[in-house]
Amino acid sequence: MKKLVLIVAFAILALGSVFAQPEQRDPAARLQREIENLTTELGLSKDQVAKITPIVGEAQKKQAEAFAKMREGGGNIDRDKMREERMKMMSETDQKLKAVITAEQGVKLDAFRKKQAEERRKRMEQRGN
Repeated sequence: MKKLVLIVAFAILALGSVFAQPEQRDPAARLQREIENLTTELGLSKDQVAKITPIVGEAQKKQAEAFAKMREGGGNIDRDKMREERMKMMSETDQKLKAVITAEQGVKLDAFRKKQAEERRKRMEQRGN
């Protein structure tokens, strides 16, 4: 029951922040969107959502900190290094997620990550045109 209350409270806070700030820069909105995507794509149970939320939240926090540090240097940003770092962090996060989800969901996670990479690649191509 406590977990359910925490999940509901978290969802309400996340939804409130979606309306309060621009979605892209709001960490709570990013986290909520990622949890919703994973829940939909993998068919997560409420128990699994409760277990993966802190994993995804910590991963997003670490990624934001790492990218902020890279940007602090000023000048040119090494996009290849950023991509490499993001891929490394995503791999580490996915390993933690796979400890919580079923093997079948792990296969779905891999497919979801490939789909995300393809969508990212298409967006980058469109920016270049």
